[in-house]
Amino acid sequence: MRILNPLTLISNSSNKILLSKFTQCALFEQWHHNRVLSTDAAPPQKTAEFYDIVIAGGGLVGTILAVALGQLSRLSNKKILMLESADKFWTKGPESIKTSDDDPDFSNRVVALSPGSKKFLAKLGIWEEVWRSRPVSCLQVWDALSDAHISFNNSDYQQPVAHIVENAVLAHAVSKFLNDVSNVTVAFGSSLKSCVIPSESKLGEKAYISLKDERMIATDLLIGADGFNSRVRTTMGSPYLGFNYDRMAVVATLKLNEPTDNRAAWQRFVPTGGPIALLPLSPQFSSLVWSTTPEYAKKLLNMTVEEFVDAVNSAFWQEYSQSPLVKKSCEILSTFNLRNSGPKIYPPSIMDVVEKSRAAFPLGFGHSSFYVSRRTALIGDAAHRLHPLAGQGLNLGIGDAETLQRVLDDVVGIGGDIGSLDNLKEYETERQRHNLAIQGGVDFLHRLYNYEFAPVVALRTIGLSVFNSSETLKRAIMSQASA
Repeated sequence: MRILNPLTLISNSSNKILLSKFTQCALFEQWHHNRVLSTDAAPPQKTAEFYDIVIAGGGLVGTILAVALGQLSRLSNKKILMLESADKFWTKGPESIKTSDDDPDFSNRVVALSPGSKKFLAKLGIWEEVWRSRPVSCLQVWDALSDAHISFNNSDYQQPVAHIVENAVLAHAVSKFLNDVSNVTVAFGSSLKSCVIPSESKLGEKAYISLKDERMIATDLLIGADGFNSRVRTTMGSPYLGFNYDRMAVVATLKLNEPTDNRAAWQRFVPTGGPIALLPLSPQFSSLVWSTTPEYAKKLLNMTVEEFVDAVNSAFWQEYSQSPLVKKSCEILSTFNLRNSGPKIYPPSIMDVVEKSRAAFPLGFGHSSFYVSRRTALIGDAAHRLHPLAGQGLNLGIGDAETLQRVLDDVVGIGGDIGSLDNLKEYETERQRHNLAIQGGVDFLHRLYNYEFAPVVALRTIGLSVFNSSETLKRAIMSQASA
């Protein structure tokens, strides 16, 4: 990897939400032939420096893709540029470990990597550099307004269903590998100002990128990894289905009452605006992700340590009254002796919250109707955004990177044009089929568990209990989430 200072890189040359496939095709034809954005503008007169591939955005998904593309032997002669607006990557290496076990300095932003994501990172060699993680042997989810619950685990409890990794620790591992990729250049302090994307009729023309410091870049393929407010997506002109959930996710690092094996993840749907989740970090520390209303999130952030700890313990342990209809549903279900249901296992109690670890961020849904255009492609949050209740956000982005790597490798292998719309459509089709299914399911669960209306609670109690009794259904869900 080469690092360029910005000053030296001077040019010298849900159901209502989800569109049907038919509707997408119709929209595509209209969009593709009638767009009036900068796609038909004349290329800039200023001489531009050329890179075969430009990745706009140096977050986790963008850097993982840069490593993946840089390692391909077929792309070894391709120049790849990654634009990162920050001055450096935010990482955490093993040298940050403190001598005291009481203060291991965990970050408050973590990801739950699926087996599929871990496998791809291992293939790239990145996983070997992840110096701190916690395997999750079991995930238990339950409803505060009924007795229903569901457990996800492999039969022997030996194979993890996920790995919890701090964002900064994963970024450290990725950046170490990025240093060894010779054909990738990282331009820190650089961000995209505007793009000129050629129309389909101008086959030999490049995409042109103007940076905020007025530098100009030409490229065969611009990849937008620039988040849910993606400038690349805006330039593409793709219809975007997006909205806010009017919810905030409160995160924090918590200390448990006493050390335990702590290899289970817990999630409870509570009537305060969304689920509360506890993710293991070590024998005595866990990460909190609590989705709630903006008003209650503000209260949580302003509570004293004692009040906050009490609120978390109460959210996991408080017994809520059940309506007669829900009680009756639970009684009926108990007579069926559903297999594999098992008893509910409750999470450990919390004794403290790590100082300055509390934070909050808004939640929303978003999906770009199209992931590709002429000489452009979207990955990660630039293409899709979802609620964190299933922990699938980064996993979808890593899946995008893996698929795009394979597609581009195949295109170069047959001597094709990496920026051709026809060649990029394979990536779009494969990822939209997967991502839309995950997004739709997560959005449905979020809405379903926002209701406290007794008939709805009773129906979801029956559904969750039946689902928990079927290993086939649970394996199908785990397989889809891991893909």
